[in-house]
Amino acid sequence: MTTKILDFKVQKKDQKKRLDKFLSEKFKNYSRSHLQKLIEDGFVLVNKSKKEKKYKLKEGDEIKIFLKQKEEPSLDPDCSISFNVIFENKDFLVLEKPAGLVVHPSLSHKKGTLVNGLLAKYPKIKNVGEDPLRPGIVHRLDKDTSGLMVVAKTDEAFFWLKSQFKEKKVKKTYTALVFGNIKENKGTIKAKIARSGQKQITLGRGRHKKIRKTKEAETEFKVKKHIDKFTLVEAYPKTGRMHQIRVHFAHIGHPLVGDKKYAPKKLLKIFPQKRHFLHASKIEFADKNGKKYRFFSELPEDLKRVIKDCISSLQNGNF
Repeated sequence: MTTKILDFKVQKKDQKKRLDKFLSEKFKNYSRSHLQKLIEDGFVLVNKSKKEKKYKLKEGDEIKIFLKQKEEPSLDPDCSISFNVIFENKDFLVLEKPAGLVVHPSLSHKKGTLVNGLLAKYPKIKNVGEDPLRPGIVHRLDKDTSGLMVVAKTDEAFFWLKSQFKEKKVKKTYTALVFGNIKENKGTIKAKIARSGQKQITLGRGRHKKIRKTKEAETEFKVKKHIDKFTLVEAYPKTGRMHQIRVHFAHIGHPLVGDKKYAPKKLLKIFPQKRHFLHASKIEFADKNGKKYRFFSELPEDLKRVIKDCISSLQNGNF
């Protein structure tokens, strides 16, 4: 966030006006309450002194305002962004996104994203796709989810891959470690997902205000291994809702290990982890010529350590 400093000298026509009213007339793109907050916090000075919002201006008063301006999302290439490309051709590339890396710039995360790193290595993708802030991006992973992503290098590949995702012809496999012992060897979770505040929720569990954008959602899963009070699973999302796997396993009472948004605090406290245990481990799709591709990604070292910590914690009776 940058600060712009502006100076004004009060003219005769503006004398006797309240300070906040004067500023609201000067800065029509800012709410009066926002300008009042600047006055209260000392970011507006009259004759080098802090005044109240109701101060009546005098001719010749000198006003200095320190106006905070929001930084816009940046598409500047950033060669410091690290990711591992495991395959590429003239149409697309497949990479392993590390945990902690946001996929594309936005108002909440303006730079230092995967897209900034891609533009440093593949500048020609800048105009690929429909959204200037998401060049080449046909699907996303959460910031703290690691694993496989496919990125389009041409418009033709972008719209083909997008259609494959939309028609559910792309098969994605995720590996997750969840709290509790899932009894079934495999199953399907069908629960509508809606937006409530800063969370995605499933309907029918508790009361929530301001429910928005309710959508059907379906996730299949298969148990890979039981580790006493934990279960290692493979998850196959049949729809592509935000936080779908995390929300669905929380819905059936088995939230992901380390999931600070959807797991109960008491579980997080007993077995704390730096990030949620979710890895995009396999992706399968066909290109526009019908050629089929299948890519695999092993669990990263931090998640392998989580499994070791899990076993160690159980052996020591800490869980």
